[in-house]
Amino acid sequence: MNKSLKSNLILLLFVTTIFACNFMSDGSETLDQEKVKSEVKEFIASSFNFYQTGNIEDAKSVFSNDAVLIGTDAAEYYSGWEEIEPSIKAQIAVIKNAKFDTKNLQITLSSDGEMASYTSVVDFSFTVGGEDGGINNVRHSGALKKIEGKWMISQVHWSVGLSGQAVEY
Repeated sequence: MNKSLKSNLILLLFVTTIFACNFMSDGSETLDQEKVKSEVKEFIASSFNFYQTGNIEDAKSVFSNDAVLIGTDAAEYYSGWEEIEPSIKAQIAVIKNAKFDTKNLQITLSSDGEMASYTSVVDFSFTVGGEDGGINNVRHSGALKKIEGKWMISQVHWSVGLSGQAVEY
């Protein structure tokens, strides 16, 4: 094999190897878990600001169209924004000065950082009919997903723990 052909062949193999390594990579950067968890924490903290604004469009902007909301009442199981919206409208018409004090927030991220689940305990204070009220230690959990680069509620569950077990063990 002549020297020129051998040099070209080595160069071709080198270039092919470099391109192959680049294309074999999935192209993703290492996920900054703490940064994404911070985004999720911020979203959770602001996701119920619609109680302060009283604006249904603010509520709609945080729920995905296929979201599921499970409330504290046995009848509160809503699937999709069309079912969630009437409940939210009724709540924001009555609940004023809502404040959510979140404790024990635990966040779990998907490996690609596009979904998150969370659990927390919330102290919820409010005014209804001119009377101040509150519920402490409300269990709050949910699932979030990024849709077009924006966090949205995919599923949210609120419950109030009762003394005793539903099933003794």
